[in-house]
Amino acid sequence: MLAGAVGLGLAACGGGGQKDFSSRFAAYQPANEPNGDLSKVVWPDFVLAAGPEVRKLYEFQVQHGEIMRYMPCFCGCGQSDGHRNNRDCYIQAVNPDGTVVFDSMAPT
Repeated sequence: MLAGAVGLGLAACGGGGQKDFSSRFAAYQPANEPNGDLSKVVWPDFVLAAGPEVRKLYEFQVQHGEIMRYMPCFCGCGQSDGHRNNRDCYIQAVNPDGTVVFDSMAPT
């Protein structure tokens, strides 16, 4: 009986009740996000104070704009701070020389 209940529960989670959220992002246009140069990064105090895990997240954002530009910002800061994608929660700008201006949104 327990096996039948588990099987029924798994069948219910099998996709019949899934919602398609693709229409929510149908008009989403990825922003051009150049990568920064980690050798030119001067870490701001808010990154250093947040710990090594947060610094790794920032490092990833600096090096992988080509990936993160496709990830919409889900925290709602897009409406208040004009963020175009998830990377904008970490980086305000990448200058032509590869230096980076960081955003303090992510560790807060």
